[in-house]
Amino acid sequence: MKKVKLMVAITMMVCFLMTGVSFAEDGYLDSDYFNSVMDMIEDSYSGDISREELLEGALRGMFDTMDDYTLYYTKEEAEDYLNDIEGTYKGIGISFNRSDEEIVIVKVFKSSPAERAGIKKGDIIKKVDGVDVSNKNADEVASMIKGEEGTTVTLGIVRENMSQLIEIEVVREEIKIEPGEYRIENDIGYIKLETFNSNAKSFINEALKEMDENNIKKIILDLRDNPGGEVGQAVAIAEKFVPIGLITRLEFKSESERDQIYTSKLLKPKYELVVLVNEMSASASEILAGAIQDREAGILVGTKTYGKAKVQSIFPIITPKAYKKYKDEYGTSFINAYDILKKHKFYPPDNEIIGWIKMTVGRYYTPKGRMIDGVGLEPDVFVENVIKGVDVSTISLLSKTDKPGLGSESIDVYNAKKMLVLLGYEVGNMDGFMDEITFKSIAEFQKDSGLYPYGVLDFSTQDVLNAKFQKVIPEQDLQYYQAVKILSSRF
Repeated sequence: MKKVKLMVAITMMVCFLMTGVSFAEDGYLDSDYFNSVMDMIEDSYSGDISREELLEGALRGMFDTMDDYTLYYTKEEAEDYLNDIEGTYKGIGISFNRSDEEIVIVKVFKSSPAERAGIKKGDIIKKVDGVDVSNKNADEVASMIKGEEGTTVTLGIVRENMSQLIEIEVVREEIKIEPGEYRIENDIGYIKLETFNSNAKSFINEALKEMDENNIKKIILDLRDNPGGEVGQAVAIAEKFVPIGLITRLEFKSESERDQIYTSKLLKPKYELVVLVNEMSASASEILAGAIQDREAGILVGTKTYGKAKVQSIFPIITPKAYKKYKDEYGTSFINAYDILKKHKFYPPDNEIIGWIKMTVGRYYTPKGRMIDGVGLEPDVFVENVIKGVDVSTISLLSKTDKPGLGSESIDVYNAKKMLVLLGYEVGNMDGFMDEITFKSIAEFQKDSGLYPYGVLDFSTQDVLNAKFQKVIPEQDLQYYQAVKILSSRF
C-alpha cells in the first residue's frame, strides 16, 4: 500500500473515523483450535491452498457475519476502495448506473481517455473485453473496466444512432474523480454532488465561488443517488449552509474512542437553498441533508432517503507472524496496524499487512437528535420521479436517426419502452432490445394514434411518441422542476 494511501486512510471518515477497535480475546478465538483446523485442512484437502489464504477466508467469513457495511478487504481491494475515497483511480473516466436491465453511461469525464476515444453519455455498455455484462451489477462492471495505467480495455456499446454493437478500445490512465458538476440557469445555481470523496469540499468551494461571482443567491443542491463518503467532507460542506450551531453528533461503541460533536460557525446563511434527495441518498448525504433540515437552512425535496446512520472505520490488519513479532517486541497484543502507529510511531511494512477491515464502529445523530438508521429522512416536499416503475428523469426523446424493427437494439428502443409504459402499453424486458411484446405494443400504439400499425419504430411514430410523452410528462425531472418552482415563488 502506497504511503499516500496510508495517510488518506488514517485521516478520513467514511461516514467514518479512525478507531482503535481490535479483536476481543475470548474462548472462541483459541489459537490452538484455529491452528488445528488449519492443520486438518492441509492434511485432508486435495486442492492447493496456503495458510495465508485460509486465514484470509476466515477473516472474510468472520466480518461477513456482521452488518452489511462491515467487510474484509484484501490489500488490492482496499487500495481500490481508498482510491475511490481519495478521488483518484486507474481507469478510463466514465460513471454509469444500472438502469432497469441496462448499464448506461451517465457521465464521461472531461479530457479523459473515454472522451478521447469517443465514448458518449447515454451509451449502453453490453460487453467488456468481450464478456457479456448484462447480468452483472454496476460494481462488477466497474472492476472489469478499471485496471493498471497503460493497459487497454475494450467496451462493446450500443449507441442511439447505430443499430449494431460497436467496440471501442480505451487506454487506462489515472483519473481524478470530480465529485459533481454545477451550472447557472437564469437566477438559480444548480450543484450536483455525486460523492463525498476527498475532492468534495474544494469542488463545493469552486461552485460557490462561481455562484458568488454571478450574484446567485438561490441554489439547488442535488444529493440524489449520492451514497456518502467522508464525514469530514460532509461537515465542511454543511458549514457553508448551516447557521451557527450543531451539525451532527457521532457516538462510538468503544469506550476508548471519544464521541464527537461537529458544529458550524456560520453567522448567517447567504443562500436560499433547496436540497434534492431520494432513496439512494445515504450516509454522509444524510448528515448534510439532516443538518440542513433540522437547522432550517433549506428545504428537502424528493423522496425519503436511504437511512444509514452507521459510522465505519477502515484499518489494516497485521499478519500472524507480525502479531507475534510486535507482541514480543512491545509486550502488547496488536491486530490493528494503526494501533502500533499511534502508540509507537511506527507503521509495519506492507508484507506485514494481511488485509484491511471496514467495520461499523458507531452511529451519528442529526442536530435534533434523530436516529435515522433504517428510517431515513422524510423530505419537506414529497415528489416522485418514478412513475409506473419508470424513472422519468432517465428518458431521452427519440432521436429519429434509425427505424428500429423486430430484433433491433438501440437506445431509442430503450427510451421508447419507457414512454410506452408511461402511456399504458406493455413491453418486454426493460432494455434496448426490440422484442415481440414491444413490437406488438408499438403496432397497437400506431393503430391508436392513426398511424400504419406495423410495429416498426419509424420517424412518424417517434414524433408522435415523443409528443404524447411530453404531454403526459411536461418536465422530465419532476423533482428538479419542483425545486425551481419553490425557489422562484418563495424567494
